[in-house]
Amino acid sequence: MAGIALYGGAFDPPHSAHLFAITWLLGLPEVDEVWLLPTADHVFGKQMAPFEDRIGMLQAAIAPFDAQRVRVSRFEAERVGPSRTFDTLTALSAQHPEHTFQWVLGADNLAERHRWHRFDDLVARWSIIAFGRPGFEGALAAVAAAPWCRPGPTLPDVSSTAVRAALGGQGTSAALDWVPEAVRQRAGELYAHPSSASAALRVGVLGQGGAGAALAAALRAGGCAVQTWNRAPGRDADAHGPGWPDWLAACDVWLLAVSDPALAPLAAALASEPAAAGRTVLHVAGRFGAEVLAPLAAVGARTGSLHPLQALRGAESAGRLRGAWCACEGEAADTAEALVRAFGGLPIRVPAGEKATWHCAAVLAANFITTLGAGAQQLLAALGISADDARALLAPLQRGTVELAARQPLADALTGPLARRDLGAVSAHIGALIRHAPAFLPAYRALAEATAVSLGWPAPAREALAQALAAAHG
Repeated sequence: MAGIALYGGAFDPPHSAHLFAITWLLGLPEVDEVWLLPTADHVFGKQMAPFEDRIGMLQAAIAPFDAQRVRVSRFEAERVGPSRTFDTLTALSAQHPEHTFQWVLGADNLAERHRWHRFDDLVARWSIIAFGRPGFEGALAAVAAAPWCRPGPTLPDVSSTAVRAALGGQGTSAALDWVPEAVRQRAGELYAHPSSASAALRVGVLGQGGAGAALAAALRAGGCAVQTWNRAPGRDADAHGPGWPDWLAACDVWLLAVSDPALAPLAAALASEPAAAGRTVLHVAGRFGAEVLAPLAAVGARTGSLHPLQALRGAESAGRLRGAWCACEGEAADTAEALVRAFGGLPIRVPAGEKATWHCAAVLAANFITTLGAGAQQLLAALGISADDARALLAPLQRGTVELAARQPLADALTGPLARRDLGAVSAHIGALIRHAPAFLPAYRALAEATAVSLGWPAPAREALAQALAAAHG
């Protein structure tokens, strides 16, 4: 009986991170062989290079390995219909009862496990070896302790999407460093003209603030042809018409990445352009939906919105978009989803009229951390601790809470006095706030009461909490 690590994926194209994964797998005592299973028909509709081309590149890439221990399987091409991991494992286990199988994947796939066919049944029968992927730490942390999961090392920060873009003359050429020479010889012509729907899109990003610059960089890395513009109408001497850049009419998608107050005036100005009819126009504002682009919809544009659930501060933060959940909304939500997939994000549909709900959830979960951190720093300042030292002191505590929350229900992740119903500590905190940070008293009281409700405290306990929160100390 042999232990087989089944390493599935598009391998479109294979790169050095895949080879690193194979090398690590061969070092596991329970792994005798690694079988590579290129996907033939992607279950989520992902467009890929021809199957035989990917088989050829994989065979060239693994040539240095022991052929008795590493091989490429054509099993998926022999199946009818999309590749579903549960079905693949079931069929291979029936064909090879003499072997034991483990499935190998990257943490980016774990982020979409809710979309997998019979995922719970799968992990009840087979174990999974999960490699970390930059940007998907939370997805792996959420299941790392599960009996079916064996976490592996984090793979280098390279993706097949970035490699394809680089081979096609787009994105960053640094991605080519991850392509084995044997693969590059075969892949150069194959990807010279990107064929996926997202790579073929020509995107004009209007507005180059933190979000716009990050999205432009991420989309370029994902293979899209991207132009950027950040000037007011009438100030571009090289443009046609009322100050618009001359490439605007050639873009398939206009991605508006301006401030919220500037969005409606920009949409109205763009609606006067003849090229607006039939164009796809998306914006990246958090609280608005497609309705803010009504002037463009009125002239025949397809409109929608795309909002990443991530903090973006310019092109240097583009890597944060990989693995980020992104709200897609409006008539053009399908195009928004294509762009999200191009930069390695995870799209999610938001109903019309509910973008403010989405945005408020983001603010509650992330923005107020900075406000509460300021209150914590003010209290620590009263102890003689500098702001820089306070940040360094508090950061591990904050990270630990976030990591706990990624692994288990929020109520179980809570620690501290409210988790223990320690009202004496709560009363003491009120005294400390009165002495050193009175501006944060209302926030502490409101959050404590909301926490008690979320934990399901009975009425008598909530009344006792209210008394502790009202305590005054000199």
